[in-house]
Amino acid sequence: MTLVQTEPKKIYIGSTEVKKITMRPNGTEKQIRPALKTFTVTFTETSSPSSFNPVYSDDAAWLTAWSTAFDEFFWYSAVRLNTSWVETAKITQAQSWWAGKLDITQLWTLTSGDNVMIKFPVRWIKMTKNGSTITLSITEETGRESEWYQYYAFQKTWDIEANASATVATSPLYLWTYLSYTDGSTLKSWSGKTPQWSYTMWNAITYAWNNGTWYTITGFYQRELINAYYMMKYGNPDCQSVIGRWFVDWNSAATATWWTNSQTNATYGESTWKYSVKLFGLEDWRGNQNQWIWWIFADASKVMWTALHDFTASISTSESQYKNTWVTIAWNGDISAVAGTNKGMFCQTAIVSNSNYDTYWCDLGNVNVSRLAFAGGSWNNGAGAGAFRLGVNLSASNAGTDVGARLMFL
Repeated sequence: MTLVQTEPKKIYIGSTEVKKITMRPNGTEKQIRPALKTFTVTFTETSSPSSFNPVYSDDAAWLTAWSTAFDEFFWYSAVRLNTSWVETAKITQAQSWWAGKLDITQLWTLTSGDNVMIKFPVRWIKMTKNGSTITLSITEETGRESEWYQYYAFQKTWDIEANASATVATSPLYLWTYLSYTDGSTLKSWSGKTPQWSYTMWNAITYAWNNGTWYTITGFYQRELINAYYMMKYGNPDCQSVIGRWFVDWNSAATATWWTNSQTNATYGESTWKYSVKLFGLEDWRGNQNQWIWWIFADASKVMWTALHDFTASISTSESQYKNTWVTIAWNGDISAVAGTNKGMFCQTAIVSNSNYDTYWCDLGNVNVSRLAFAGGSWNNGAGAGAFRLGVNLSASNAGTDVGARLMFL
């Protein structure tokens, strides 16, 4: 008997191959799943952010900056998540992805228990730095824990190191679409609401917990994950010129959440400083309101301490509660260099004096002694606001009108 070899039939979602089907000799189908991908980009810090010159390799070698294929690799989706952790409605790329668009308009109408969230799949990251050159890799692969970080690998447990060697997460990360609105004493991700203001980090954490188990506010490494996605796709740290100015200046207070609802592009911006903008479906990733960031603080010598997970139910600035340490020398100014490592990621290690914030990373960086952190920038930060804006200079009692939070669920 002569066997005929058939060519595999490829099936795609957008431009992403999701499986192959080939015929066995007996006529039945056998599914062959494609190899898991690793995307790598290398770029060099220079005084001109448009000259970081991203060079792509591994499975990203065929891509160029701004390609929508990066979004398909990140594979985020918009969902409604209720307090029983059930996705009551969702829109995925498979259902509504075309030309880089992720339409969340179906999710506007919410019950009192739901939150609109953006769901991100499990990914691992590796960052290395040689001089001023940074290599960033993001992979779907697992099992290389000695080199790679899984920035939300704690899988509903209270004691897993950031460089987890024994635990591999299978649960996705949910970050809320909108800045925090307080319904009673519970943080919500709702459209058309003015973000909560004048509350401490501990207020934000406890209000987040009131949604149910495994809700909390965004931590340092979860925020850095999204910033890694940004640099992988765009290769230019000046997000005000890449995406839009956002709601960052000439304003007297935070604006209500809703502006990006009608914009079906997953990332959307405009040229004024008067409106909210979104990154990967996340409205006001920077601008409108600073956001408390948990599990990073500066000690009395301005050494940065970080942790992947809330090892204790506190906002302690005691080093014993944190697992990763590294040194930063940045004080206050335009970020000119970042750590570029698995522990430090995009936290500033050097600054320059530049009030226009249009060189290097183009964002304001602050560090003070024995302080907690916020990120992103607010409605009055102007050019200093940005995806990489990080201020490690607030006390535990700070409750400023320009500081809020972003919910997450793991």
